Amino acid sequence: MTKTDKKRDKQLRELLTRLCEQHCKIIKGFSWLTHHIDWKNPQASFTLTVVFDNDTERDAFISSGERARLERVIQISLKSVGLNLKNAAKQLRYDTEEQCQLQHQGNWAKRLN
Repeated sequence: MTKTDKKRDKQLRELLTRLCEQHCKIIKGFSWLTHHIDWKNPQASFTLTVVFDNDTERDAFISSGERARLERVIQISLKSVGLNLKNAAKQLRYDTEEQCQLQHQGNWAKRLN
């Protein structure tokens, strides 16, 4: 990773940390988020996984107006660090602690790969 990539990665992590802290307080069941990016092709490789406590809370969020609002906030925020989502429907994912526990025994590293 180049020095420029390291700097951009730090900016991205700080941005996502702020987003998480802000929205964990206001979105029911929202627990945390994580991302993946390959700095050789950041626009196409970027994915963001938003994690909820359980399926019921995730499903309620997805069917609410909160989803569209959060996705707009994410897209605007990412633009501030030079990332434009090419396909938000594929690059933004919603998952749950419940499903990770059921399918991967709580192993998020395995689940996200």
